[in-house]
Amino acid sequence: MEIRTADNAAAAPASSGAHPPSRGAYLRRPAAHRLQRRRAGGRRWARILKTAAGLAVPAVCLALLAGGYRCLSSSERLALRRVACEGCRRVAAADLEAIIRREFPANILRIDLRRLRARLLRERWIREVEIRRILPGTLLFHVEERRPAAIAELGEELVLTDGEGVLLDKYGPGYGSLDVPVFSGLLGRNAAEYAGQQEQNSLRVRLGLRVLSELESGSPAYARAVSEIDVSDPSNVRIMLVDDTAEVYLGDRDFLKRFRTFMANRAQYEELKAENRDIASVDLRFDGKIIYHQRTAAPPAEESAPPRRP
Repeated sequence: MEIRTADNAAAAPASSGAHPPSRGAYLRRPAAHRLQRRRAGGRRWARILKTAAGLAVPAVCLALLAGGYRCLSSSERLALRRVACEGCRRVAAADLEAIIRREFPANILRIDLRRLRARLLRERWIREVEIRRILPGTLLFHVEERRPAAIAELGEELVLTDGEGVLLDKYGPGYGSLDVPVFSGLLGRNAAEYAGQQEQNSLRVRLGLRVLSELESGSPAYARAVSEIDVSDPSNVRIMLVDDTAEVYLGDRDFLKRFRTFMANRAQYEELKAENRDIASVDLRFDGKIIYHQRTAAPPAEESAPPRRP
């Protein structure tokens, strides 16, 4: 029989192989946590410094660029010295340069090209323009000019318009190569009144040009036979023939078809004039009919148009 004493009982757990926790383990664990926190803080500061450096470099570059631009924009070396113009026939480079020097800064870098383009498009002959800077002191213009397309009767004078109805210039000997009928029936007695009705006048000029284009597509001789196109009533375009006083009503469509009907029956029209009938108008707006209106009070003569030959 074995009897364990108190000393033996206290020593028994030690002999079982289990070791009591060491006090140093508790001290080592907080030190490791502190080291990890220091490392995380260091990485965070490194990211902050890297971000700050990344922002500082562009800021410095922008500051340098801004300072350089201020110096260049006030430098006399970049003053406008030359204006070159490509595509200019009616527009003179000297006129463009005069506008720039009068209304824009002298330094080429300070000229707002968008505003300059908008300003030049107000010039009557300029339809489109592109502008380039060529340092140190040149502006290059690529100009698309408006082309005269119609001769319009405005008040008591003849003027030129382009295909969009924009008023260009007074008609004179310098434009003798433009061989087209005179357009009448436009709104306004002078250039200012015409411009005040620009939208309606543009529609009327385009209508007259469409009539002319359709006639020319049938035969160039058809267009040459017309001396005037009256667009005062867009629903009924009227034309006058060379060396004739009668108005020919074409309506608002099928201009070539209706004019061909008249030309196919031109002999009949000449016979009526030979009978001393004063024909005021020839109405072609009704299919299969030609109605001749005399200037006298007599009722209009109505004739059926013979079938056209294919």
